[in-house]
Amino acid sequence: MRITQRKLEKSFGENMMSHCLLKTTLAAAVFAAAAFTVSAANPFADVDDSSWAYQAVSQLSDQGVVDGYPDGTFRGDKNVSRYEMSQIIARLMAKENMLNASQKATVDKLAGEYADELKSLGVRVAELEKKTGHINTITELRVQDVLRYDNVYKDSKSKHDELSLRVRLNTIANVNDRTTVYSQLETYMSMNGKDVFQPNKYGYDSNGNRYERNGYGDGDFHMNRLWATYQFGPKQTDFTNRPFGPSKNLIGIGQFPVKMGVTGYTYDGQFKGIVAQFGDYVEGGHLTVAYGRATDINYDYTGPMVRGIPLLDSGSNKGLTSAILDAGKNNPKIQAMQKQLTDGVKASVTAGVKDWVAKQYASTGTMPSKAAISAYTAAYTEKATNAAITKAANMLAAQNGMYVKNGYYYPMGQDVTESWGEDEDVPVAYASYIYRKPQQWEFHAYGMTAVGPIGKICRAYGFAGAYYVTPQWHVQGEFVKNVRRLPLNNERPYSFNYGLHYGTADVLKAGSYELGLDYIYSQAGTYFGGSSNDIVDQYMGHVYKNWHGMKNVPAYIADVMEDKADGTYSPNKNYGGAKFFLAKASFVPMRGLQIEADYGFNAKDMGGRKMDNMFMLRATAYIK
Repeated sequence: MRITQRKLEKSFGENMMSHCLLKTTLAAAVFAAAAFTVSAANPFADVDDSSWAYQAVSQLSDQGVVDGYPDGTFRGDKNVSRYEMSQIIARLMAKENMLNASQKATVDKLAGEYADELKSLGVRVAELEKKTGHINTITELRVQDVLRYDNVYKDSKSKHDELSLRVRLNTIANVNDRTTVYSQLETYMSMNGKDVFQPNKYGYDSNGNRYERNGYGDGDFHMNRLWATYQFGPKQTDFTNRPFGPSKNLIGIGQFPVKMGVTGYTYDGQFKGIVAQFGDYVEGGHLTVAYGRATDINYDYTGPMVRGIPLLDSGSNKGLTSAILDAGKNNPKIQAMQKQLTDGVKASVTAGVKDWVAKQYASTGTMPSKAAISAYTAAYTEKATNAAITKAANMLAAQNGMYVKNGYYYPMGQDVTESWGEDEDVPVAYASYIYRKPQQWEFHAYGMTAVGPIGKICRAYGFAGAYYVTPQWHVQGEFVKNVRRLPLNNERPYSFNYGLHYGTADVLKAGSYELGLDYIYSQAGTYFGGSSNDIVDQYMGHVYKNWHGMKNVPAYIADVMEDKADGTYSPNKNYGGAKFFLAKASFVPMRGLQIEADYGFNAKDMGGRKMDNMFMLRATAYIK
């Protein structure tokens, strides 16, 4: 029996959620199996699995207390020297915050007994670190399955399934006891042949044409982060049991991460620039100030705000004028304009060809051939059509109060214009104050402003917080206000989100989990182009991949143009933005492996237009 593609889609494609769940769960199972194999391996070659000492040795090895000998053996039958014993005690002292009261008392007694050896060891270790430093590496593997939308609205939705692998190679190098260098190499790989979304993947040339940046192709590595910090003030000595270096009083330079608020829904990406932090970011209060360029920007969404939208056609790409004429085909005013332009083109072509034939006959004494007349007619028709579209662009701009310059429409007005092909990273100044008591509560206050022309539409402040009502239940909330009045809806937009969560998923604690439900309300103009969540990113920053022949048009612009073309535009109607619920679940089946599932539902834009529900599943493994 011949099975058609339509039958296959009906059998297997009706429920995308179960489809995503099956594939990503399978990937997670592979991760889990690999991770289990690594952690279950015998840490010392000469300790038999059935030995009574195996569990004790494995536990000590996993905690980093006992390393064994260079040849991979434990040599349990060999007497331990006082120096070797002092090494074990030193490691236990470094993990003091992980020990219970009884264990701490034992370690204190041992430290007194081996004081001389510990002192000698401390000197020797310090000298070694000064010469060679210390390097930690963490490899992050993430498999993700998510729906990607060409059109997110339920009445015209268009989507595909994106299954991808992201690999991040993180290196933390403690150059000395004050200086640390961080780097992160990153690559994405498609696992089902679909293009993988990356915020920085595409750039635009001086004509506004899209191209793929070097280093962002499938399987290509690029440097996502590279920055160095210096710890100033009193020397910090309580960070030796963590791989990330000092946490107090830091200055840094390079490309570093910046996350706004508790969730990072509004922005979670990288800055290229400088940063200074006063206080401890782990616990207590700390003030951070940063200046640089925000790099993780959804440029398809933000670029047209200041770079403009072409009014005329270019090759196979439609311009805004043609798109509006097509969108308004049911509007009598647009129909009348279309007829006027079409009749004008026909009359111009008829007169132009007739005049050309007459001139040819007068100069040669013979009539041009049919082929010559046909070729001239086609060329003249194209020329007349382009002139008609240019005329239509001027008419539409005048009717709708659009600011037009050099053939581009600028939706944010004449004060917010830049040329295509310039540096696409946005200059930003940022400051935040955070006070944190881990697993109890935290409070954030922050402000940011874009620098240059974009600063005229982007200057915001926000507050965020989380509070643990019980050790398991916690609530969180955020508020962001853009103080710039935007022409889009003639308002100073704001956004907020709040949620209730149970449990805490800690990738270092096997069996930990978290369940949560958030409500997100985001007016157009408070999404800054790079969210921590792919579902949030698509709802708040939706881009039409094809709108009446135009490629990659932000919904907040297209929807306004659509209503103006239809004659249904109202200045009292809000456009763009999103309001929706986001259900989240996260589980750590084993140390170093986290599985997450997110579901966005009951989503609408600010005008009440319904968006499709979204599902995302991911599994992330951390290998150290």
